[in-house]
Amino acid sequence: MSADFKNKYHFLEDENWQDFILKNYIKPLDKVILSMNKGIGVDKNILANQLNGKLEVERKVPAWKDNMKLIFPKKINIEQCSSELTARYKSQIVKGKSSIDLTGGWGVDSFFMSQSFEQSVHCEQDNELQFIANRNFISLNASIESFHSDGISYLKATKRTFDLIYVDPSRRNQSNNKVVRLDEYTPNILEHLDLLLTKGKQLLIKTSPLLDIKKAIQQLPQLTEIHVLALNNECKELVFLVGSQKTAIQPIVICKDLVKASDFTFNYQQEADYQHNLSQPLKYIYEPNVSILKAGAFKSIAAAYNLFKLHPNSHLYTSQNRVEDFPGRCFELRSIVRLNKKEILPILESKKANISKRNFPNTVNEIRKKLGLSEGGNDYVFATTLMDEKKRLLVCKKC
Repeated sequence: MSADFKNKYHFLEDENWQDFILKNYIKPLDKVILSMNKGIGVDKNILANQLNGKLEVERKVPAWKDNMKLIFPKKINIEQCSSELTARYKSQIVKGKSSIDLTGGWGVDSFFMSQSFEQSVHCEQDNELQFIANRNFISLNASIESFHSDGISYLKATKRTFDLIYVDPSRRNQSNNKVVRLDEYTPNILEHLDLLLTKGKQLLIKTSPLLDIKKAIQQLPQLTEIHVLALNNECKELVFLVGSQKTAIQPIVICKDLVKASDFTFNYQQEADYQHNLSQPLKYIYEPNVSILKAGAFKSIAAAYNLFKLHPNSHLYTSQNRVEDFPGRCFELRSIVRLNKKEILPILESKKANISKRNFPNTVNEIRKKLGLSEGGNDYVFATTLMDEKKRLLVCKKC
């Protein structure tokens, strides 16, 4: 790409345009752009990116929201970058003298990671995105060297080695279709693993939460830590820490919800060794945080908090006395009913309920339709299978 594109960004240095962005970014984007004169002399797409980015950064990277010198890239680049919460968390996993981000993108991970290292390198193969990231690093007073380069190519060419190599590979193939296997990502981590572990003492890999964790363990024999990261009970990232040496020690699995301050640590050998302790529903019902469910700590969580499972495959838990610090949601059981409108309606406050299912044949929509209930209210209904294989609805109140 010609370097001429850089000239299109010069207008952002004008205080009048910065003032315009500040006054209009919370307004509907399409209306702001359509209301502007055709001969304004600036690239409307770039201006639209600034208006959208200013709004998105408040939600996703609030530490940057007051910096008026930042340049925002296309909407998709902001959508694909890490949030401040996950980036800060990852920056604490490894500290040292030098780090490199092979797939730097807009630079959120690079920026926060650089705070844990004396020297940091950012690689991005998209010329315009690398220009934007580098300008922002300067505006943020970040000590980061930024290169317009494919990260793997940079590693092959450089004589430098790093305490940490970070990579957030693309989860789309050449046809722009989503892929879910580690060997389908770009760059292919498995194909370049020897290079990565020659150039770096440790490797940190960010992946989609759809990745099969057990498969990744088989493919990465040097794996030492697995971090399952959630925000507000929504699983956002899997992060794998790989060492330079093969190990027979089971990797530890750290399940964290960075908003709800929920965390749980276990390993898969422990999980395999624990036995199922089952019970009919008692006074309290527990639903683990989604990070724990994604990690598959189904027996470990029960053992750690002295809980019973309702069924080996239901992944709901129960106790007679309340566990105050359970990493998830707690409910007080009010009634157990069948999937029957006449049974449940007299129990509910209204014709509303928050319905979810665990190991139940019907979909939530089918359950809602059959019961004649709309979404919401103060009642929570869990459709599940009990230890005696009976299909039941647990009507609860949130603790």
